[in-house]
Amino acid sequence: MKRFFQIAFFLDLLYIGYSFFASPYFLLNSQLAFIASLLIVLGSFHGYKKVVQKRAASRPYRDAIETIEDRFGLYEEEGSEVEQKDAKEIFEEERAKIKASRAGLRHFVQSAGGFFSPYRLGGYFVLILSVLVLVRRGLFEPWSFLAGLAIVPLAALVMAFIG
Repeated sequence: MKRFFQIAFFLDLLYIGYSFFASPYFLLNSQLAFIASLLIVLGSFHGYKKVVQKRAASRPYRDAIETIEDRFGLYEEEGSEVEQKDAKEIFEEERAKIKASRAGLRHFVQSAGGFFSPYRLGGYFVLILSVLVLVRRGLFEPWSFLAGLAIVPLAALVMAFIG
């Protein structure tokens, strides 16, 4: 997360440097858009983090390594009956488990906490409010505002390539 912020703020500094050669309101529009998009991303991160933590706390602890290593009971005692299955049958069972775990409305309700996070909604409120104030004052420049909104996605793209 720290690296993401470093990249985002570096790209923002490039935009600030460019604003000296651009129109007079480029800096204002791009910085308001950058702050709003950063608030939206932080709100999304915080909201989904809480959803994941809540799900992790509600599930009992399972040793995932044992499940992976002895999925078919290969290390069971010799006397126990182990059912032999072909790969297609195993694949179909796993696909059914995945479909059952992602039942439409239930999955939406469980993950809605991240989408309707107050922090994320606050970021959208700042975005809408900044556009309305800029338009009302006659300072809105759509291209510079969109350029400011693009900083955060560009930072995420750069981070994906850098690793």
